[in-house]
Amino acid sequence: MLNRRPPGGQWLAFAGRRGIAGVFFLLWTNLCSYGQLIHPAPENNWQREIRLRYKTLRHQTLRQARKQGWPLRKKYSSNRWITLQEIDSLGQPIYYSLHNTEAAAGTRTQILYTKGPLGLTVTGSSTDIAGKLGLWDGGRPRTDHQELTGRILPMNKTGDLSDHATHLAGTLIGKGINPEARGMAFGAQLLVWDYTDDLTEITAAAPTLLISNHAYGPITGWVLNEERPGTQPDLKWEWWGTPSISNTEDYLYGFYSNRARDLDRIAFNNPYYLMVRSADNKHSETGPPAGTPYYLKNTSQQSTLPRNRNDGYDVIPGEATAKNLLTIGAGDVTLTAQNQLTRLKVSAYSGWGPTDDGRIKPDLVGIGTRVLSSLTASPTAYGTYTGTSMASANVSGSLLLLQELYANRTKTANGIAQFMRSATLKGLAIHTADRPAPAKGPDYQLGWGLLNTERAAQVLVNESNTHRLDERTLPQSRTFTEQIVAKGGEPLAITLSWTDPEAPATLLSAANLNNRTPKLINDLDLRISDGRTIYLPWILDPNRPDQPAQRGDNIRDNVEQVYIANPVAGQTYTITITHKNTLTYGAQPFSLLVSGLRPSQCQFTATVSPGRDTLLCPGSTLTLRAVTNTGYQYQWLRNGSLLANAAGSALTVSESGNYVVTITDRNGCTGTSAPVSVRITTPTVTLSPAQEQWLCPNSSVTLTAITEQGTGPVPVEWLRNGQPLPGAQSGTLEAREPGRYQVRTNQQGCRTTSAEVNVRASTVNDIPLVPADEELLLPRGASVRLQAPSELSYRYQWFRNETVLPGSTAPHLLVNQPGSYQVEVTQQNCTGRSAVRLVRVAGDNSLPTGPVLSTAPTDSCLLLYPVPATATLSIRYAHPKATEVSISIYDVQGRLLHRAIPLMRHGDSFLLEMNVGTLSPGGYWIRLTDGDRRREQRFIKK
Repeated sequence: MLNRRPPGGQWLAFAGRRGIAGVFFLLWTNLCSYGQLIHPAPENNWQREIRLRYKTLRHQTLRQARKQGWPLRKKYSSNRWITLQEIDSLGQPIYYSLHNTEAAAGTRTQILYTKGPLGLTVTGSSTDIAGKLGLWDGGRPRTDHQELTGRILPMNKTGDLSDHATHLAGTLIGKGINPEARGMAFGAQLLVWDYTDDLTEITAAAPTLLISNHAYGPITGWVLNEERPGTQPDLKWEWWGTPSISNTEDYLYGFYSNRARDLDRIAFNNPYYLMVRSADNKHSETGPPAGTPYYLKNTSQQSTLPRNRNDGYDVIPGEATAKNLLTIGAGDVTLTAQNQLTRLKVSAYSGWGPTDDGRIKPDLVGIGTRVLSSLTASPTAYGTYTGTSMASANVSGSLLLLQELYANRTKTANGIAQFMRSATLKGLAIHTADRPAPAKGPDYQLGWGLLNTERAAQVLVNESNTHRLDERTLPQSRTFTEQIVAKGGEPLAITLSWTDPEAPATLLSAANLNNRTPKLINDLDLRISDGRTIYLPWILDPNRPDQPAQRGDNIRDNVEQVYIANPVAGQTYTITITHKNTLTYGAQPFSLLVSGLRPSQCQFTATVSPGRDTLLCPGSTLTLRAVTNTGYQYQWLRNGSLLANAAGSALTVSESGNYVVTITDRNGCTGTSAPVSVRITTPTVTLSPAQEQWLCPNSSVTLTAITEQGTGPVPVEWLRNGQPLPGAQSGTLEAREPGRYQVRTNQQGCRTTSAEVNVRASTVNDIPLVPADEELLLPRGASVRLQAPSELSYRYQWFRNETVLPGSTAPHLLVNQPGSYQVEVTQQNCTGRSAVRLVRVAGDNSLPTGPVLSTAPTDSCLLLYPVPATATLSIRYAHPKATEVSISIYDVQGRLLHRAIPLMRHGDSFLLEMNVGTLSPGGYWIRLTDGDRRREQRFIKK
């Protein structure tokens, strides 16, 4: 059975012991199916645009590869393959590779597995998140591995088995048959795709996923190609930059590409879906010693020009620069015996930011060094891999558990699963991350720090009652303001996160290398005030990436954080969120996380009147009223979603749903009422048949009313063209006149009217044929097309000499034989025939080339000249008994052009000088009529 997310989503504010503190409005309407079976939704215009664009790009790439002789896939080392992904705007190939070079302990994920300090058991096995975890990678995982069997659904059925994909799958969901190789979400299911056509597949799958892992990207900068001949590694280096853009650095580092833009677009249109990307391992590939020859890309061309060595800042390439993804580097940690972090630094291989426009990347780091997991050699094979790939899987699986925990604790009374939107999950991971010195802010190496799943779960559980998690929307030109009270004795941290609309991709040119123009579209601003000091969020300077974070106006990132290391206990702080410029789409949903609040003890009950479930007719309304008091604040919700402009003590409703009110008193205590179910009864009445009907002459069409009670005796009223039919009140009606028929009835106290059934007069008794001539003359070997009106409601059958022509059921018939032709047309139950067309075939099909004297019959003569004729055709006819002579002219298809033109008597002959100058060049027929005699002869008009 599929559980579906309610309309508008379920965006909750969770407040621990106080229960649900509020649920906030969602701009996007995103109906998603949750379960193992995925039913694709209709394709939107933006989805179709992405799919067709990447399909075209793929065709162009393959065509260019064939032309240039580029390999589609090539082995670079024992564990590394490269795959041709696409061509850039310069027509150069872009190849992708995988990001390779105890994880659950480092990110504190183990705390969720058994009833420990948090009393939780979360493993990824909940049916609510089944099929909501995806993996795009460079091949197929071994599905019969003992760690994976029965829980992987390969979405691409072809391709080679991949150690990398198998290893990541094990890191994500490995069962723990080998306890040291247990995956983060070891009870979960996993959908796996090959990355070759990833953007198209991601676009289609995004509405049904919560988390997906992507540990691959374009080959950039320095690459060691072990497959090159020779034994000296320093002579096997390749540089994959683009000299026409830069001779020193690869433009793809930090670059906001078309693919990055499209991923941001996908994320914005699927607000519950978070893509996790690895930051690549470029710090481990620094090139040969200075002056050593190296190769340019995948060619035999060599160079010794100095290039950047991938050992500093700005070495995160490709799609990992997108704003709305979670980009993961790798961290090296030291833990105490109690699993407490004592040291954290970035792994030597992990890529550093920033992006070209200065955004913080990576966002977080995970554990990626010497991770043990499943391999493909056998169903029991294991191995250790190192890289940001492993770190990204470590984080992805852990985040899925946080979504499961959230769903478990916020599920509605009727069992509907609710999830955090992706901005909330991303903000939560950043808000609770471990940093070596939290008061010093983020940096471009570790991002916001190391994922701390335990601390993130503590915010969701909120046993201390010191955390807030809100999902809100900031309308255009509005300000969000809220007051909070600090606990003191611990930091006060406020994190703002939002999914930003996609920005224009950076144009590929030398002038745009490291373009600092911000890619932020909806620039929200977080400020905290204690009445004397305004606290600003962290900012980093991309022009001085090694400098520590400062406080200022963040114009680059769609995550902002204010961190007050030593707040005053009991001090009231005001949170203010505003925006710059005009908001794209007129409003911006955002997520707000707060930690370090003073706990409050609230005993508050909210009630609604009427408190009973209510049935409404369509168009009717019901007013719900909450308990009132001076100073109370109200917020009404429907199916768990905030209702806009519903902040009073009363609410008038006209839609089905479960309605609750959240009331906040002067002390900040919040209570939520029991739900009141309002159902709009929609009694239905339909007509059978429901489709358009055709009324045959002197006949009727039987219409039957069908209600929710079937066809039984429910009082009805029939209408034609919107007007009641007197005396027509039974369940059936014999319609004898054309018109639009409906039936109206009263059920469950509600009046309802059926859809219209159009009854039209049949047209089968008036079937014109083209050509319109009743008699047609054909030259031998020629044919004529008889055409009846073409109507979708018609069925056709042609006759010749009153005999059915088998297989002749089209609106037209090609005729080349003499006979009497007719078409029979059936329209539903009505049948009629066209008029008859008599087709004759001429006796002479020759083409005269000069004056011709007809030789048959022998008792008359017919002379035409000159043949071919230019302007005038002379016609002479002689027969001893002729009294009146006329001619008719036909074209070679037998169509009559001129009828019964008389010839004038001249002595013993009949003559006509006929003007043929208006005729088009070609062949024609003369039919001469002399009493009972007929003669046919052909002529040519020049």
